Amino acid sequence: MDLAAATTTIDLSKHPEAAAAALQGLIDEVAIRNLAALYAMAVDDHDIERVVGCFAEDGTFTRAGKSERGRRDLRAFFVKMMDRYFTTLHTPHSHVVAMNGRDSATGLTTGHAELSFEGTLMMAAYRYDDIYSRIDGRWMFQTRALKFMYVVPFQEMSSAFVDRRRIRWPQLPYAEADFPESFSTWTSYR
Repeated sequence: MDLAAATTTIDLSKHPEAAAAALQGLIDEVAIRNLAALYAMAVDDHDIERVVGCFAEDGTFTRAGKSERGRRDLRAFFVKMMDRYFTTLHTPHSHVVAMNGRDSATGLTTGHAELSFEGTLMMAAYRYDDIYSRIDGRWMFQTRALKFMYVVPFQEMSSAFVDRRRIRWPQLPYAEADFPESFSTWTSYR
């Protein structure tokens, strides 16, 4: 996400003709943030209709390098995920939205999750890289890509946080986290 573009504004007192577009952009950003919040609650509620309804007909969800596309495949994927977890609590935190025209936007959402998986309380920190489309007046996910900073059994948090292998699903080999070590800034800041 472009820091300058996401944090720069125009002075509407000097450009009053831009006020309507600025207001529309704010309205659109609120609707997009609502989409992300309602998605998280729908996943936790196992409300499959609402989860699938958050995506465009040809929408895509990507997790662990595997993508599901279209509402039929998304439904099957999310039902399988819901069957795996007894209880989940997804808590979105920051959400940055960049409008890319009247009916398109991109976004980055961060958050935490608590997941009951195979009798183990898992803790996770995640980011979603999103592309949104306005379809028939409503904002939806066109693409949603999930990346993890960590997914770790609660009791392993203190030891896992100092290791790059912070993807620790029960009964699977440890794997490296998706971020932040993969970002070019992780080593180039010096």
